[in-house]
Amino acid sequence: MQDARNSPYDLIKEFTENYVEKLFYFSLKKTGNNAEAEDLTQDIALQIIIAFNKGTIPINLSAYIWQIARNRYSVWAKEKHKNYKAVTGTDISDYEIEDGSKSVLDEMIDSMQLALLRRELAFIKKDYRSILVAYYIENKSIKEIADIVSLSQNAVKQKLFRARQLLKEGMDMAREFGKRSYKPEGIIFAASGSQPTGLPWNVVQRKIPKNILLQANNNPSTLEELSIELGIALPYMEEEVEILHKATLLEKHGDKYITNFFILDKECLLEVYNILRSEALERSKLLNEFMDEKMSDIRALGIAEAHIEDNAIRWWLIPDCIDRLIENTSKEQTIYTPPKRANGECWGFVGYEMVDLPEATMCGHNGSGQPDSRFWAYKYGSYSMDEQCGEPAYEEAMLLCDCIRNRRNTATLSDSEKLIWKYIDGKYIHADENGNTVPDILVFENGSYEKINRIFKEHRNYGKLLQNTTRAYNAIEALFKKYSHRVLHDSLGYYIKMEMYAMRLMAIHDLVDQKLLFPPEDTSKSTYGMHVMLK
Repeated sequence: MQDARNSPYDLIKEFTENYVEKLFYFSLKKTGNNAEAEDLTQDIALQIIIAFNKGTIPINLSAYIWQIARNRYSVWAKEKHKNYKAVTGTDISDYEIEDGSKSVLDEMIDSMQLALLRRELAFIKKDYRSILVAYYIENKSIKEIADIVSLSQNAVKQKLFRARQLLKEGMDMAREFGKRSYKPEGIIFAASGSQPTGLPWNVVQRKIPKNILLQANNNPSTLEELSIELGIALPYMEEEVEILHKATLLEKHGDKYITNFFILDKECLLEVYNILRSEALERSKLLNEFMDEKMSDIRALGIAEAHIEDNAIRWWLIPDCIDRLIENTSKEQTIYTPPKRANGECWGFVGYEMVDLPEATMCGHNGSGQPDSRFWAYKYGSYSMDEQCGEPAYEEAMLLCDCIRNRRNTATLSDSEKLIWKYIDGKYIHADENGNTVPDILVFENGSYEKINRIFKEHRNYGKLLQNTTRAYNAIEALFKKYSHRVLHDSLGYYIKMEMYAMRLMAIHDLVDQKLLFPPEDTSKSTYGMHVMLK
């Protein structure tokens, strides 16, 4: 029975680390010639690596490797015998040397040569590799190979010669193995939009694709360059890159690949933070003036029951006003209209190198329900308010919206609805003494949300706030053009606006610090920023 625990990658890794040197000893003993030992070792290793890549998982790895080695040596010896006998009449046994002592062999073998050989085994280009495999492993003739690959026999001979030459050249090459400034475990990703097939998340769960994306970020790279940089065998690199290319996370230009989404490194993130923070106090001041002057008008729209305090409304209104400003700085792209993908889906994707900023800036916005009945919650990354009392499940959100829309009484709840009610009662809604349901979060219906937008745009501070956010947008755009490859320059609007949402929490921090806004006393019972949209 095969050991399913051994993946092809694990087998190739163990082979290259533990057996190549032993195979070179074996080949050297058999051939008695350093150059021919290298050739024989390469031939053996090629057959083994390709077998693993095709899914072969031997029961006994060591026995399998040495069987292949003996078989390949037998083919090599027969070829030698045929060639030499034709010229000299010499028997093949003349080329079987006796095993020398270990010390003699150790003196003959250059450890650096062995390291180079191990390195180059991973970097055999696909079009050359297929011909090498056909000729040396499958024992096909030049004519047979020419028919298979639709080339002339002359062209096959040239490619075969070039393939062996490339292997030898690679061993003589001083390759530069670069080091990126970040590691995959130090990168987090964020996505938005519709992702019914599971993309992009289902292709970035492992370290190998993350490494490839990091290496190709702002750095157009060939398959060979990616293999060298990351130390991944070329057959595996081809497969991984193809997956990422089909997932539209890698874009191909000629023979080079580059990420077609933005990954922000530490330096870029710090510069973005400084741009957004530089005029944050002005934004916070202007927003507070607007809320002070228009709170009564906003309350008059009926978005909050009498028991909901102005402070709770402000926790929603601050990020919402920021969102409106961001959307109006540029109409080209928004997070709500992310890039369209090859498979028809529309989603955006961005990566972040983890960095310690002077303050938390993450403030998300989650939703649950249907387009005409939807629960929303701002997710504040400060003051222990990320979860608050928790968000309702889909069925809970739908019952919540139904109770609010239809002013339901608990007596009208079905048995199944009563089971759901107990999870939302006292959190987002409660029943009064008569059993009438009363929302404990903000409710937007009958055009009230659009009316708030009109109140905001007509306020004297709106123009100043829009100029403030537009300056930030333009400054980040210039920064991103400096940090990104030109393939991204036409889609930077999406990434700029993703970063501008840090303004939400900056404004909240400023107003809390100035005692103009107050965090909840008990965050485990808080619903600040939670609201329903009914259409």
